[in-house]
Amino acid sequence: MFTLNQNGRSRSTRIGVHVEPEWVFMMSRNMQTYRSSGTGGAIRIVQLPFYKAKVDMLPNGVECIVATSDLQGREIGEENRLVGEAVAEELKLLAEIDEIPAIASILLAGDLYDYPDLRKVGGTGDVTPVWNAFARISPIVVGVHGNHDKVREADMVSNTYVLDGEIRKILGLRIGGISGIIGREDRNQRKSERNFEKILKNALTESTQVMLMHQGPDDPINDQMGNAMIREYMESKKGSALVVFGHCHWDTPIIDVGNNQVLNVDNRVVVLTE
Repeated sequence: MFTLNQNGRSRSTRIGVHVEPEWVFMMSRNMQTYRSSGTGGAIRIVQLPFYKAKVDMLPNGVECIVATSDLQGREIGEENRLVGEAVAEELKLLAEIDEIPAIASILLAGDLYDYPDLRKVGGTGDVTPVWNAFARISPIVVGVHGNHDKVREADMVSNTYVLDGEIRKILGLRIGGISGIIGREDRNQRKSERNFEKILKNALTESTQVMLMHQGPDDPINDQMGNAMIREYMESKKGSALVVFGHCHWDTPIIDVGNNQVLNVDNRVVVLTE
């Protein structure tokens, strides 16, 4: 078990993140900002912050795990790559210059696409290049799809693992995941609420240590968006897990839900270290 200290209170959990992530570094000029589709065809300039979050214990031999989601944009520059590809390049550089420890795994919580011409908010498309870019800089990439993600499965490299209702043991951790959001099942990466709840219960069990989701719980206390059914299940379930998700941006990114700690990584890169 891991011991988490939050605001002077200690409790037992399987993996814990301190409540206030500390700002550790800024990205290089082109990576600190990126371009994203805006309303009415406008192009937005978006800042992408990097944070360090201290965990009480990582698996033996693991110094660093990175979590991120909702990288919906294109880099500033002629290559016009998806911003996730540029983030992978920046993380590689930061590890090479010892700004961060060697990355053992990257956790992806979905929504990694934007149109090449940034013509419309909410574009859906191929994010295979992003997964493979992260796989080139980390031994293991595990994650879930967001509602705007598609991949070419035949082109995904062998050290990538997409979860949707299953639990995998990775780096000694039992990691569960559910892809997509609640919605009409004829649309990309949507599940009916009944189906979503069934799959959620298969992936987030008493023994799950890390849970990856795109859509996460709501937070009535801090008035933060999400899904009430997901929160209610987390409040009632036995066991404790670190739940990593995106989809809706939270100003208060780390809260407790039942015995679980919930980490919102929407448009954030969070570097987990001891």
